[in-house]
Order: sequence, then C-alpha cells, then structure tokens
Amino acid sequence: MAKKKKEIPSKLYYSISEIADYTGIKAHVLRYWESEFPTLKPRKTRTGARRYRQPDIDEILAIKGLLYDEGYKIAGAIKMRRQAKKAAGKASVEAAPQLNIQFDGMTEADRLVVLKNELGNLLDMIKALKTSTTSAKPAPKKMKGTG
Repeated sequence: MAKKKKEIPSKLYYSISEIADYTGIKAHVLRYWESEFPTLKPRKTRTGARRYRQPDIDEILAIKGLLYDEGYKIAGAIKMRRQAKKAAGKASVEAAPQLNIQFDGMTEADRLVVLKNELGNLLDMIKALKTSTTSAKPAPKKMKGTG
C-alpha cells in the first residue's frame, strides 16, 4: 500500500514541526541542513523559533530529492543547488524585457530624435508611477499646536 503524501495547509509561515511532518524529514536533520546549505535560511522569531515560507519548503524538497532520491552526498547536493540557483538567475536575466528600437536606415540625427522620444516616454512612465504611489499614501496629519 503506497503512503499518501500529506497536504500542507496554505499559510504564510510554517513551524519546523509542520515542515518535518509534511516532508518526512526530522527536525534535527532540517536544522543540520540549515548549517550545511547556504540556500536554506528560514526566518527566525525573536525567541529563535524557525518560521519556514513556501520557498524554504521548495528548497527542502529539492535537497531531499538530491540526497535521498538521486543519491548525492551533502557536498554534491550543495554544488547542484548552487548551480540551479545560478541557472535560475541567468534565465531570469535573459527573460527580462528589453527596449527594442530599430535604427535600420536611419541617419544619426534621426536616431537621436527617436532616442530622445523614447527617453521622454520612459520619464513620463516613471513620473506616472511615482504620482500613483504617492497619491495612494494618506497625507500625514498635523498635530494641534504645531502650526
């Protein structure tokens, strides 16, 4: 009979006991992994209790897969997680939208005009963004007797 995977409730923070129960990894092993894997850093409360978020859970499951399913040692799993983070960072940089201005057949003067217009449009977008975020904030209240 196959063991049914436990469902974790959707919330912002999870305790170490909830994560241990969900992942099947004991709490002391999770604490050890924190000391070994630089990619695993759950937040801690003022009292030192660990608070895991969804990215921490994803990291734990990835580490568990490398160690238990694929047979990596700790050092190999650290290397694989580091490479995965680099690849993810590189992919997000490559996927970033770029301004695409076509200069085919333009004179230098025409290029400068196009660039000036594009920069003006960009400045207008920044100003609009700035005013929309500042107008959303309530004006500070004046205290009585301060003028």
